[in-house]
Amino acid sequence: MSIKNTQSFYINLVRVFVVISVIGVVILIYTSLQNDPSNLAFSLIAFVISVAALVMTTLQSLSIARQVRVTEKAAQLVNEASQQIEMLVNEDRKMEREIREDLKVDQAIIGVLEEHGVGDSEAERQQVAKKLARILKTQPK
Repeated sequence: MSIKNTQSFYINLVRVFVVISVIGVVILIYTSLQNDPSNLAFSLIAFVISVAALVMTTLQSLSIARQVRVTEKAAQLVNEASQQIEMLVNEDRKMEREIREDLKVDQAIIGVLEEHGVGDSEAERQQVAKKLARILKTQPK
């Protein structure tokens, strides 16, 4: 049931209580005037207090229904946020692995370049490139 439907239900319920209360007051006045008018004030006060308690309980139920919906919505938002955080953590771990792999490749390249240099001629550069390719193929990923 949506908030509008719940609110409408409780508002209609309060209206029904008010109509029944008015009918009850009329019947109470009518019967008290015929039997014993001295108890009329006490009977009216007790009846009005009972009806007020009934209406307050109904309105409190409406408030509780709203609070439950708000709590459910908050729980849903927290759950969604938790899932997004888990996805971010997984993505962060993946990026960390990739960075470590890149660092290993970079270290291999630096090692070869330190050993052989960049190469002054085409033949030297080809030799450096072949050695780099060989090292990168043999490195575990």
